[in-house]
Parts: sequence; C-alpha cells; structure tokens
Amino acid sequence: MPNQPPEVAALKEKMWQKNYYVMTRSMRDPSKIKPVLLEHYQWMIQMEKDDLVFASGPLFKQDGSPGVGMTVWRVESFEEADRLAAQDPFVSNGGVDYEIQRWQINEGRVNVSVDFSDQSFRVS
Repeated sequence: MPNQPPEVAALKEKMWQKNYYVMTRSMRDPSKIKPVLLEHYQWMIQMEKDDLVFASGPLFKQDGSPGVGMTVWRVESFEEADRLAAQDPFVSNGGVDYEIQRWQINEGRVNVSVDFSDQSFRVS
C-alpha cells in the first residue's frame, strides 16, 4: 500500500510475505467424483511427495456439511498453479470447477515437536 504510516510500513517489512497459490474446488457434477476418488488421492499424495503441496483437504460449513475443497500449492506463479490444478482427476473428469488465488502469508505460526526418546512428533 502506498503512503503507509511509518509504523505500518515497519511492521509489514518484518513480515514473511511468502506467496502460495490456493486452489478452491466447487462441485460441478458429484457423479464424476467417486470413479476417480482413488486416482485423485494418489495424485495428491504424489504432489505432496514432489513438494508441490503445502496443505490440501476439504472445508466444512458450520453445520458440518461439505463446503469446497482446497489445495495450497507451493509454486511461484498463477500459471504453475493452474497447470497443476487442471491435472487434478476431479477437474479433468469434470467433477469440479476450480479457482486459483494468490495467498500471501504475513502472520502465523507452525509448531513442530520431536521427542528423540521414542521418535514421536507432533505438529500444531
């Protein structure tokens, strides 16, 4: 933002300002999901193993009903995110539509706790 107060500019300068690209999926044809469910999960896991996914999964409304699906891509551009999103079996099979948005992370925290004694870990 241009012409920010100095205090705001100083805080913003310290922030991480890391960009991710968020794919949100909306249902188009539910009958086309089940036939490619396994393929979708296998593909998503491969994207995770290839270090292209920060996080992915469904969203739920307050009443517990399903909302949209969301994947946060670890890529550098809208074009890369769009190319990956189009490969999703849910998309290529016509089950869902999608939208890509850039997400700039400024604040937040990830905690990882590792116990060497039993090799257990916890992420919060």
